[in-house]
Amino acid sequence: MKDTSSKPGRLRIPRAPTTAMLVWSFVALIGLLALIVAWQFVEPAPPKQVRLATGSPGGAYELTGDLYARWFAQKGVRLETVETAGSVENWELLLSGAVDAALVQSGTAPAAAADELEAVVSVALEPLFLFHRLLPDEPEERASSLSDHLEGLAGGRIAIGAERSGTQHLMRALLPETGLDDRLGDIGAELVAIGGREAADALESGAVDAAAFVMAPQAPLVERLLAAESIGLVHLRQAAGLAQRLPYLSAVTLFEGVVDPRRNLPPRAVHMIAPATYLVVRQDTHRSVLQLLIEAAQRSPTPHLVGSASDFPSLEYTDIPIAEDARYFFERGPNILHRPLPFWAASLIDRMAILIIPLLTVIIPLFRIAPAALQWSMRRRIFRWYRQVRLIDEDLARGDLPRSRLESDLALLLRLDQDVSATEVPLSYMEEFYNLRLHIAYMRQRVRDLLAEDRSETENGT
Repeated sequence: MKDTSSKPGRLRIPRAPTTAMLVWSFVALIGLLALIVAWQFVEPAPPKQVRLATGSPGGAYELTGDLYARWFAQKGVRLETVETAGSVENWELLLSGAVDAALVQSGTAPAAAADELEAVVSVALEPLFLFHRLLPDEPEERASSLSDHLEGLAGGRIAIGAERSGTQHLMRALLPETGLDDRLGDIGAELVAIGGREAADALESGAVDAAAFVMAPQAPLVERLLAAESIGLVHLRQAAGLAQRLPYLSAVTLFEGVVDPRRNLPPRAVHMIAPATYLVVRQDTHRSVLQLLIEAAQRSPTPHLVGSASDFPSLEYTDIPIAEDARYFFERGPNILHRPLPFWAASLIDRMAILIIPLLTVIIPLFRIAPAALQWSMRRRIFRWYRQVRLIDEDLARGDLPRSRLESDLALLLRLDQDVSATEVPLSYMEEFYNLRLHIAYMRQRVRDLLAEDRSETENGT
């Protein structure tokens, strides 16, 4: 077999990066830097799971949480509802970061809430129901002040709501208003810290004589107790006065038959006081979660049996400031992308907008500048070669050059021709490129002619 390993071949000289490659590499680098900088401002993707603190089983908070969970599921986000004792515990869970959002009762916000949390929207008024066991021949509702009623339960047991519940918080705020906080021992009344289903069961069984509940009228527990034959509902004469003294309360009327028209529950109109229920989130909660919570509140089919249905959802009735994003979504709704597109797709485009716009403002000018930069770079190189050719031309114009100087100029022209020949030039510059080579060849010929004349003169002189 013929050995071709030592066959002489053409020497391959590595090429330096072309000007075009350098320019476009610079454009790519600037684009990459712009992408890295813009990426710092892109918010993270919406979470796939959100935890919402609700309330005790059987209460309106639980029903509201279930309705919201269905709406979140339609948008591809899982809303996990967390049962709690009530509003006070919900605030604690939010502040500790154990949940992302919570339903809370107005008037229960702790001092640290405004520093770390933000309100989203208020969703309803939930009255304070004061149920009590009826004595023989006692009417189901009796008009009284709160102090009159509680004094009438002398020696009795009163369920004021579970520990860390909004109901107990409200009852403990009302007792000083009525002056009963100092007289409970004198009248022999005992406050029992139970609420929800446990309090309802205790009231029906006679284990307690009265029980307080802060709940929506459509809550199953409320309907159950209104229908009980041995249980009545307190009609507060002082509802308007108490609401005036405690700004987070509203005076409302539970109209006859509004809970259940078929059974006429309640059998007559009842004056009550009601705190508002509103949604709260942590300040670092994703803005898409705020959007979904507001949409869920706006689309909730829950009827408002007290107050005006047109008042809710609302940006009023909150103890802490409303989040700016929540105010934006409430007043303007989601952007146009969320109407035709799935939630995840609209959220992705919405997030990427902050990335795309800065990139376009950087890359588009770069793409317009790059061809001009290429043109300037190529012309600069050609002009640099021409500058050397002109220096030789000026040298020759002076005349009477020694032979060594002419040989030096010829060597320089040979190197220039080699450099130009080894340079890759875009087709748009071929005319200038070949003109340069022709001029180099012309100057070489002039130098050769002068060398030939010098050689001839030397020989003739010899």
